[in-house]
Amino acid sequence: MVLTLVLLAIGALLFLTIAYNIFQQHKQQQEIDRRAIVARQKVIIEEAEDILLNVNRLSYSKTLVMLLQNRLLDALRTIQNVTPNVSAINQRIEDVRNQIKYVNEHYKGEDSHFRSPDSDRQAIQMLQTTKKLRAIVRMEHNKGKIDPQSFSVEDRRLELMLLKINIANLLQKAMDARVQRQIGTAKQLLTKGINALSVIPDKDAYLIASEEEMKSTLRDINDQLERESQKEREEIQEKQDDLDVLFQPKKKW
Repeated sequence: MVLTLVLLAIGALLFLTIAYNIFQQHKQQQEIDRRAIVARQKVIIEEAEDILLNVNRLSYSKTLVMLLQNRLLDALRTIQNVTPNVSAINQRIEDVRNQIKYVNEHYKGEDSHFRSPDSDRQAIQMLQTTKKLRAIVRMEHNKGKIDPQSFSVEDRRLELMLLKINIANLLQKAMDARVQRQIGTAKQLLTKGINALSVIPDKDAYLIASEEEMKSTLRDINDQLERESQKEREEIQEKQDDLDVLFQPKKKW
């Protein structure tokens, strides 16, 4: 009888030990999963915040700003679900809600707000930001957060935004090449930009103005080259005339 009780006690102890280990492992896995969720949401939040910082340079539409703000809110709510009763998260959620309300009531995105990049580095940053935003729009569309018609409009706007950045950077390089008397390079860049824009049927005001500027600059360069060529021909002719006078047969008096 005593042996049976001892065996039962040992068995119960083993069961409790195994159960406790399973419980601890479960808690550890829950904590790992929680941290992974929080880490993923923090990446989403930081990405959305970085993109929103460029709103005044890249000129986002109201739809895009609302999409980013709601993406922020969803990420914060997900963190709130796995880490409840965190005052900082609760306050941040309230702040984003207020921002969404303000954007919904007052924000008006305009294409005229687009600002050309000041350097190659800034152009690359703007391109990267626009590509990230385009990927986000596609992800949110797949989740049903943006309707097909709005998705089509915004995706095309972002495609044209990429073109604007490249054209602005190309035009600046062409101007720099002209100043440095690298005329061949300048003409090549301008021709490339004009050809790229010539096949775009839905150019906005910025792209139309850029196309006209490139055409005008190319005409100026060609006119300048023609004037310089004419001047060079005249100088050669003048030198030739001087030589003819110098070596012409002398008259006998």
